Amino acid sequence: MGYPELLQALEEEVGRQIRERRAEASKQQRQLLDTTVVEMSARRDAVLEEERRRLAEESARTLSRARLEQDRAILGEMRRQMADLRGAADARLPAMNDLDLMTRLVDEVVPELGEGALLFRVKQGYEPHLESHLRLKHASLLPRSTIEGSSDIRGGVEISVAGRQLFDNTLRSRLEAAWEQLEPEIAALLFRPETAAPLRPGPARDHSADAAGRPGGGDGAR
Repeated sequence: MGYPELLQALEEEVGRQIRERRAEASKQQRQLLDTTVVEMSARRDAVLEEERRRLAEESARTLSRARLEQDRAILGEMRRQMADLRGAADARLPAMNDLDLMTRLVDEVVPELGEGALLFRVKQGYEPHLESHLRLKHASLLPRSTIEGSSDIRGGVEISVAGRQLFDNTLRSRLEAAWEQLEPEIAALLFRPETAAPLRPGPARDHSADAAGRPGGGDGAR
């Protein structure tokens, strides 16, 4: 083989190797690009998933705060309306009071009175009527009874036995007893379940016996 042929063969071999190197480099570039695309896609998906999780948690916290504020507002409104209703009921007590009611409430307590001096406290101005009632219906009690009028009592009677035991059968104490029993039902009527009220009504109860009100010992409200 002559020099020109050898030189040509050498050039062809160098060209072949260059083409192979270029093909290999192009292949590696494609593989690197594919790997990079896969990694970037995975990283993007991870970032998006983390952002979705963060937004979901923030939305849940925001919703929880909104519900808490709503519950607080409902509870505040419930307390206000319940206080208004209780105040309105309390304001009606004087209008409910009359002489016949006073004597009926006295008669309820008389069977429970024991021995000893009795102190009856009624609304001012009702003392003569109570004295006449005791003389007519409970004459045996009159000798040991003292009757006082009080501006604090707006209906009913308080009876102290020997200065130790107190029977509170006033309208105020009756209202408090009835209110304690009826408050869950009243709240349920004011704030039904569809309003998402935080206070749930208790089980239904028969208040027919409680409405009659059993007077008992203890210094209750008037």
